Amino acid sequence: MGSDYAALALRLLDLEENTKTNLRKKEIEKGGNKTESKEKRSDRVEHTARESEIGAHDQLGKLIRPVRLYSNVSLLSELFALEKKYAILLRDFAEARAISHGEALHLASSRQSPTQTSSSNARRVFDEMPERDVISWNTIIDGYFLAEMFPYVLQFFRCMLHSGVALDEFSFTSICRSCLALEAFGNGLAVHCLVIKCGFGGNAFVANGLVEVYAKCHFLRESLKVFVDVEHKDIVLVNTLIGLLAKAGNFEEAFLIFLDNVLIASMWPERATFVNLLSGIDRYEFLREGMQIHGLIVKFGFEADGAVENSLVMMYSSCDHVDEAFALLIQSGSKNPRSWTTMIKGYANLGWYQEAINTFLWIYCEGKMIDNVLLACVLSVAADYECLQIGNQLHATVLKLKCESNPYIVHALIDMYAKCQSMGDALKLFQQIGGNRIQLSWTIMISGYVHNGSSAKALQFFYNMNREEAISADSVACVSVLMGCTDLQAIDQGEQVHTFVIKSGYEADILVQTALFSLYSNCGSLYETAGLFRTGMRHDLVSWTALLSSYAKHGYSEVALLCLVRMLKDGFKPNQFTLASALTAASRATSTQTGKVLHALVIKTGLDTNTSVGSALIDMYSKCGDIGSAISYFKGSSKCDIFSWNALLTGHAQHGNVTELLSIFEEMLNHELKPDSITFLAILNGCSHGGFVDKLLHYYNMMQDKYGIRPKVEHRTCVVDALVRANLFKEAVNFIQGTGCKAGPEILRVFISSCATAGLVQLGLAAAARMVVSGLTNNSAHVLLSNLYALDEKWIDARRIREAAQTDHTYIKEAGKSWISC
Repeated sequence: MGSDYAALALRLLDLEENTKTNLRKKEIEKGGNKTESKEKRSDRVEHTARESEIGAHDQLGKLIRPVRLYSNVSLLSELFALEKKYAILLRDFAEARAISHGEALHLASSRQSPTQTSSSNARRVFDEMPERDVISWNTIIDGYFLAEMFPYVLQFFRCMLHSGVALDEFSFTSICRSCLALEAFGNGLAVHCLVIKCGFGGNAFVANGLVEVYAKCHFLRESLKVFVDVEHKDIVLVNTLIGLLAKAGNFEEAFLIFLDNVLIASMWPERATFVNLLSGIDRYEFLREGMQIHGLIVKFGFEADGAVENSLVMMYSSCDHVDEAFALLIQSGSKNPRSWTTMIKGYANLGWYQEAINTFLWIYCEGKMIDNVLLACVLSVAADYECLQIGNQLHATVLKLKCESNPYIVHALIDMYAKCQSMGDALKLFQQIGGNRIQLSWTIMISGYVHNGSSAKALQFFYNMNREEAISADSVACVSVLMGCTDLQAIDQGEQVHTFVIKSGYEADILVQTALFSLYSNCGSLYETAGLFRTGMRHDLVSWTALLSSYAKHGYSEVALLCLVRMLKDGFKPNQFTLASALTAASRATSTQTGKVLHALVIKTGLDTNTSVGSALIDMYSKCGDIGSAISYFKGSSKCDIFSWNALLTGHAQHGNVTELLSIFEEMLNHELKPDSITFLAILNGCSHGGFVDKLLHYYNMMQDKYGIRPKVEHRTCVVDALVRANLFKEAVNFIQGTGCKAGPEILRVFISSCATAGLVQLGLAAAARMVVSGLTNNSAHVLLSNLYALDEKWIDARRIREAAQTDHTYIKEAGKSWISC
């Protein structure tokens, strides 16, 4: 009878191999006729389906018929094994991209679902058993666990307890793992109590499951208690605990467990022991222990193991010792593509993209094995490197290796072109995959368009993805399209995406919440920003800082400072970003008293040496009219970077202290600090308001000729403003019309305003006409143009411009306000 059972098991295994062989033959035959008609394809799928169905159900019949020949327990195991084989076949078809064969097997299984058939037959056989012992109970519970029917595992375990059958050590394996799968920690705790009651608290096999339950539910102390209570520990239990501790970031405790139970207790380690232990070394702090473990690996003879080698490479790379990792692979002569992939990732994580590319080229020239994962990895490196030339060379390598049809490679290529700002090539590949597009394909394109500043196209792709292709966007795509809406200031479209996020259940995703918060805050929708903060976001230091910065950015200084007070009451300690935003709010509120309170808070938190906070303090004192305190803080600072110098220069420029401004600039150059565009903007502003036209032009030319800084609109506006203030209108016109000077709305507004002040109506009207033709008009432009007509006594035209502005729905009259309150 035992030999009959073995023969049946072998026939069942042969079914899978024969089915795979036949289907591969059909795949080859199908390749010879790729243009077959839909009718032939349908007949072929139906024929393959019948073959799969007949073969599978014939085995079901063979299993059910000889019930009288085999034990009921063995039959239960066979029924669940058949169910597992359906899943294995479907997985193999998916990996091989054999869609037609997958359709055939799905058609066969849909007529009589393997899950329903096998599980129901197993249940029927179990119910018909006259006597059920612990083995039969364990078998059906294990079967339901393997079928991932976890609620049934709990249900049958309860029935087993009520039946009065004495439990053994194997009764707890599936129930512990099912509690993990269902995240049912309460049930896991009850199982632990039952384990102690049944006297298995010191059993290593049972303790292994309990340790995993407690650790994955974030109760590491309880895991350690269970481990300590086991008198005779085995290596499996030790490996489990080491892996869980390392994964949770407790490498020190994992290393102590290793020392106590492997080295001191003379327990022989396994491959998993070292792999789990090395996974916890993720920074330079633990490099010494990592090197000690490396020595033990050599001592115990695991240095040639592929998984251990890969873990060593990852360990050295994480500790910023990539040279040791590379030397390890060279010394061992490794041909393991997984280890080389880890090596390339190690270089990339340090930003050494060229070294990563060179390593791949060396691997390729040496003729070492290159798999799809390694190719996808190096394409990702080229994408992060943003080097299109290298990306094109890698694409040629992909074509040479004939890997262009692999979906992982195709998507890595699309991502590479998108990040290298070659959306045309990315779009070509996207169009080539046609009907094989998946969610990832659309997500990469959407992210690529946003990354390259084409947010409008990203929005269009997002709509096409959900409407035309009927592919639901994932949370990553939602984050990207929300970033695009933020760039476009498209609040209406952003609200539509927000609605989609809620319908799709992504509102709890922290990245989605951040993107929504950024959208509303940057678009000035502070009511929605506050509502999202109250209802959707977790209240932590990051979210509080973001809310405070949002209010400060849009001029709600008092509200921003109230947010700081509320945050402090909730027990959060502000960081440098929080305090910098709060100081910005105080500077806009022009409240010296509030600024001094914040200065005291800066000192209390120990951030007075932080350069970003220091720059904000100098800026705050300057804008509050207390330039003396700004100078005192600057001189008392132990270290000042370019931002601190710029803040002080800007303060002197705002106060009209041109002599001090230029003196500080020379002092800054003596400290061998290279000025940037902000530095020169402060210099130009100061010279403009002080009437030093010659010095202004000197520094404007210095900025370009000596430091290679390209002038921005703000710099050119300063020059025009200085020229028209000095009544040098001809020079101002020549400057505006000069080569490389784009007359934007800011420059034209300054020029028109000066023309109105000087009474040069015709010149001002000519500039205004250019502004209108260029489509650069706004609220202030309408007012300036109306004033010019009024100066020329063209009252009808002046009135017409005013009325046209007021009928425009975008027209908003800005209220006047003083800069510093008295």
